[in-house]
Order: sequence, then C-alpha cells, then structure tokens
Amino acid sequence: MNFKLILSLPILCLGLIWPLTSHAADSFNILLYHHISSTMPRSTSLTSEEFEGHLEYLKINDYNVIDLASAIASIQQGEPLPDKAIVITFDDAWRDIYLQGLPLLKKYDYPFTVFVNTDPVDQNNRHTMTWDMLRDLKQQGVTLANHTRDHDYLVRKPLYDEQWLDATLDNINYAQQRLTDELGPVPKWLAYPFGEYNDQLKLALKNRGYIAFGQQSGGVAEFSDWQALPRFPAAGRYSNLQSLKTKLASQPLPAKYSGFTDPVIRLDEGEQNQPLLHVELTESQRLGVRQQLSCFIVGEQQKPKWQGKMNFTVQANKSLVKGRNRYNCTAPIWGQKNYYWMSHQWLVYGGEAPPKQ
Repeated sequence: MNFKLILSLPILCLGLIWPLTSHAADSFNILLYHHISSTMPRSTSLTSEEFEGHLEYLKINDYNVIDLASAIASIQQGEPLPDKAIVITFDDAWRDIYLQGLPLLKKYDYPFTVFVNTDPVDQNNRHTMTWDMLRDLKQQGVTLANHTRDHDYLVRKPLYDEQWLDATLDNINYAQQRLTDELGPVPKWLAYPFGEYNDQLKLALKNRGYIAFGQQSGGVAEFSDWQALPRFPAAGRYSNLQSLKTKLASQPLPAKYSGFTDPVIRLDEGEQNQPLLHVELTESQRLGVRQQLSCFIVGEQQKPKWQGKMNFTVQANKSLVKGRNRYNCTAPIWGQKNYYWMSHQWLVYGGEAPPKQ
C-alpha cells in the first residue's frame, strides 16, 4: 500500500474568525492521536466516526497528508513541501490503531507513524499491538519509531545527575534496539512520554542523533527545535473539527524555539512557578501582527510584552498548577487569513513520586 487537532481556543484578541487558507510550503503540521476507540479513556480517544471525519475533512479541503520522513527531509534540505502539508502520528501502539485506524487510513491512502513503547508489546498486553501486527504495518509502509520501553516519566525524578541521564538513555536505547531487532531499521526518532523533557535530555539526544517530539501544539519549520518538535493533539477534547480547522491552517510563529527556557520547574529547588518565557523572532512582524499577538495560559488570555520588533516575553499572572501547563500564543498572519501558532509546555514538579499512569 502506498500511504502517500488549539485548545478549544477562542480567538479573543481578533474579534472574528477568519476564513482559512493554505499553508506556506516551508512548514508542516503534525496531528497526534492515541486511541481510535469508543471504550478507552476519552481524554486520549476519538471514535472511528470522528476519526474518519478528520480524514474526510483533510481530503475535501485539499490537504496533503505526507509521511513524516519526507516532511522532515524537505525541511532540513530546504526543499519545498506540498501545499497544506499534514502528518499523522499515533503514540503507544494501541491495538485499536491497527483494528480501527488502519482500515480508515488505507481507505484514504494516508501515510502515518506509530511511536511504540516496547515493553507492553513484549508482555503481550491485550490492549497493544503484537510484533506481528507491527511487522504487518511496516510491510504496508507505516513508519514505526521509539516511544521508550515502558512509557515512564523521564524527568519526574529526584535528581538530574549522571545516573539519571544514563538510566534514561538506557531506556530509550533499549526500545530502539528492540524495534530494530523485531522490525529491522527504524528512524532515530523519539516521542517523549507525556511530552515531558528537560534541556539536559534534549542535548543528550541531539548529541546522539535523535529527533524528538513533544505534545505541545504548533507546526514544524526550519527554525524549530528538533529535539522538541510540536504536535497538535487531536483526540478527546481536542477532536472537535470546528477547532481543529484552525490548527490545520496555522503556521508556526517564526521564532528561535531552541532558545526557550528549560520546561521543568522544580518546586523542591525553589524555582519560580510563574515562569517568564522569552521569545526571539527569526523575522520581524508588522505592527498590526505584534499588536494582535495574544497568549493563553491555563485558560486565561495574557498579552505579551514587546521589547522591540524581534523580542517579547509572556508570563503567567498566577502560579501554575502542578503537572503540565502550556503557554499558547496566536496572531494573524499579515496578508493571509490564517494564524501563526506557538506553544511551550511547562512541567511543574515538586520532586515527589510521579502519579500512577
């Protein structure tokens, strides 16, 4: 087989919803799914009917669903992407992806990637795919990649010392080896469990040649952080097609994402729980765009503070809650009818044992 979604985010700062137009040819957006099921937890699921609704929308609105490897190669080599390029990914190798998702993706002839945590497959967990199912996917052209061996919290640990880093990399390398042993060559990609990472881990992965993916929202372009690439969650409360349309038509805000602040806030080390995010743009934006840039933090609108044409900061006006939080920022694109999008995820962690999954 040739295998060739905004928070429920009101555009409060604009006063209207603009019609949507096509993407620039130098960026692409990634959709993140987990379960295709009506019985698994709703927070990470959508039904087959909802999923097909997404696929049908992509088709009738002339989106180009392309494989992740081709999308990455085009960006890194400076080659143009197809207009309105979209990539589909799944985390966790759930069996319902094979039973419910695969037939629909074959129907639309859409490529996709599955990030696999290998221990549940080795343990014959009834909710995950078997190695034979994964081999079948690969034979049909599906890309399979690393989601660690056990889906552990990688950075919710007492210390970020050498022992922690070695154990974390051993976890990732073990999964990479299991995938290779069972499936043959797989790309050197990692999807962080829960989208959680810190700067130490990012640097270690960069030095070892990995590209890594988070769960914060936004698009991918040359200026992206290649060890923290964003993906738009598209299940649960994010599966509503009305809000998904805005995500699909968005473009990444041109900024130096690799310079963003370390995303982990350690309460046990007295770190500031109203973090300041400094954003440096890679290209100047018109005054009208800068004036309409607005950010959303824990559901509240927050205006950024500009320090000239190329830099702004945004900060929560109250303490973030423990766990994952996001700063999401949007602005209209000058001369177009869609939006820039930028997101940064924070993990507020107190040093305590992580909750059970």
